[in-house]
Amino acid sequence: MIAATATFAALANTASAQAVPTCPPESGSACTNDQTQNGRIIAEVNLDVAVGQLNVSNGAGGNVLMGGIRDTAGALISRQTLTAPVTAQTNANLNGVTDGFVNSATQATGNYTQVYTEKATFDVNSTQTATGDNVSARTNLHGPTTHILKGGEVTTAANANSALIGGPSAVLTGTVNQQSQTTVFAETVVDLQYIPAPMAFGSQAAANAVQTNTTGASHQDIAVNQVNNPSTVEARTDIYVDNGWNLAARAQANANRAALYNAGGSMLARTNQTNEGRVIADARAQTNLQGQTAVHARAVANEVIAGNNDIYLKLDNTQINSGGVEATATYIGVKGYDSYVSSDAIGNSVTGYACSNCGGEINFNNNQVNNGAVTATTNVNIAQPNRNVAVGANAIGNSATFFISGSGN
Repeated sequence: MIAATATFAALANTASAQAVPTCPPESGSACTNDQTQNGRIIAEVNLDVAVGQLNVSNGAGGNVLMGGIRDTAGALISRQTLTAPVTAQTNANLNGVTDGFVNSATQATGNYTQVYTEKATFDVNSTQTATGDNVSARTNLHGPTTHILKGGEVTTAANANSALIGGPSAVLTGTVNQQSQTTVFAETVVDLQYIPAPMAFGSQAAANAVQTNTTGASHQDIAVNQVNNPSTVEARTDIYVDNGWNLAARAQANANRAALYNAGGSMLARTNQTNEGRVIADARAQTNLQGQTAVHARAVANEVIAGNNDIYLKLDNTQINSGGVEATATYIGVKGYDSYVSSDAIGNSVTGYACSNCGGEINFNNNQVNNGAVTATTNVNIAQPNRNVAVGANAIGNSATFFISGSGN
């Protein structure tokens, strides 16, 4: 027989482990974590290759806490502070013909907390603060004579503060606080010749992001407080492919985002988001010949999603935005078939739902104030006749959606 314990491992800059605190539940004490990163963090990959297949993973992290709890009860008090730049850069020069897939993931994270909860009762008290010069991730994929025959995916992500908590059959309670005042920038730049297969390129940037996900017979009673002070959050994707059969270029930027999901019990959520910075998403694609090209840019200052696949959801939501929000999607083509180009810009957005098949009930209090300019722009320039072009631009100051949905069974 093995006694159940809750163990959390704290990693320094994603490279070397610090002390591992163990918190026996019988002691009645909470695990504590205190991390401060004052030195610059750089992760860089430089490639000049001719290969049959390519997989790149490149990550830079300021403060990283990862752990789990199973078959017991526990608590965590965590403080993560970032005062320095965090940078991840991938430069890849491809030559010749690549017969296989090309997959690349580049990520820069200021503060990161991940806790897995399984058949556990877990209380969290987490505070993340990022005030360094920047958290930035960049990917540059160069191959003006390169053929990628099986396609693939290239992603670039930058997050100042990020928390991911949840697991099956869990009770999750507590508070997550996030505050950011730093430039957050993610960029994907591509120049390739020929891709006769589906291939997606994306950039994602967020100042503050929280996700909880409890499944099975679970319950949540959680508070999320997020503040993005004057700064810029920007995601930019810019691709040129001379001949692409099925391409996607996407950019998404969020100042504050909370995505809370539960199943099998009640869900109580209190969310408070304030944004004072600029939020920019810019997605661009250019082709000479193409079969299908999709370009999408999405910028949101404050966003909350609270979903319970069970009977009861109670949500108290407050969102205040005073920063500018800009989404721009651009496609430039010469000859081809189908083009889908869209941009979405939102000041404040909240979505709440519960399960209709369970006799779902939603109780919500919503307060949204948008004082910032919100702009969505879609540009399309195609030189020769194409088969189909679908375009859209949506700009919304405040958006609130609440509904009872089916379980899907």
